[in-house]
Amino acid sequence: MDSLGVGHLEVTKHLADFYSEELLSKMLLSQQKCLIRVYIISAFNLSSRDNGSESDPYFIISCGNKVYNDRDNYQENEPNPEIYKCYEFEGTFPGCAPLVIKAMDYDELFGDDSIGSTQIDLEDRYFSPEWQSIKNKPIEFRNLSHPSSSISQGTVKLWVNIVPTVIPLNQVPHYDISPKPLEDFEVRVVVFDTLGVKCMDVEGTSDVYARVYFDTNDAKETDTHFRCQNGKASFNYRLLFNLKHPRKACTMTLQLYDRDFFKSNDIIGDATLDLASAINDAALTKRPLGLTRKYYNDCLKETIKLDFKDDSTFWLPVQSMDEKTGKLEEQGKVRLQINILPKAQ
Repeated sequence: MDSLGVGHLEVTKHLADFYSEELLSKMLLSQQKCLIRVYIISAFNLSSRDNGSESDPYFIISCGNKVYNDRDNYQENEPNPEIYKCYEFEGTFPGCAPLVIKAMDYDELFGDDSIGSTQIDLEDRYFSPEWQSIKNKPIEFRNLSHPSSSISQGTVKLWVNIVPTVIPLNQVPHYDISPKPLEDFEVRVVVFDTLGVKCMDVEGTSDVYARVYFDTNDAKETDTHFRCQNGKASFNYRLLFNLKHPRKACTMTLQLYDRDFFKSNDIIGDATLDLASAINDAALTKRPLGLTRKYYNDCLKETIKLDFKDDSTFWLPVQSMDEKTGKLEEQGKVRLQINILPKAQ
């Protein structure tokens, strides 16, 4: 019984190989016009071609004589641009030109520089029975190369679809990969009080205030607790932040400072908190969401570490570099409450 089963599998395999070769021969002997769609999702880790800043990338996509130049949509100082666009070409197989994707660095004054490029052999895919048999074509990660270096200059994330024009267009899936419209959210950060904050002044006190931001150009501050002697500054201060979702970075930074009117303010310590998961959850549910003890235990415990004082507030430690040891040391902690609300609510 086992030998019969194995034999049957071998015959099936040989038949499949025969038909694959027969189909391949027919495809090579007859020309077929095709619609080519390349869906470019994003790129990441693009090398910099500017001094002191990241590249300002855009892409040029070509196949044969047709060229898409996306220079007008360059992204300033962005090593990880999001593209979310579909580019269409026509090609005849066999004999189709390769698909060429070039990443360029925009420079208005001195001329644009090449970041790197990748070339896709479309015939290698079209004449592959394995590739043709895949209904949903696989996403590819293409390394960008440059003649000046042997290492990758970045990566492009994309997929390619090739469809014979004899198939009616209404039967050819056209995927809408444009990003979702931005949604407005309000993040409410309540700074209650502190514990164990280091005294920065020679008389053994600190004039403590907190600075919080998601983007440095939109930083907000609490009021100042003057002459704090026991490390227990009190604020009960609410800071409101308007954020758009989706966004690349959802990291909140909190800094504690000692205010000084005669010289620059001294930083006591800082901390960061990645709120990406919480903001994504609020966007999915379309409801207000608080960083409560329950939500933390159910959803965030594996990714971040928080010390809850009660059901809705938690302690966030701040750190700074010790000048003698060169190590990060805790300089106190701040009690916070954070709520995320769709702006409409």
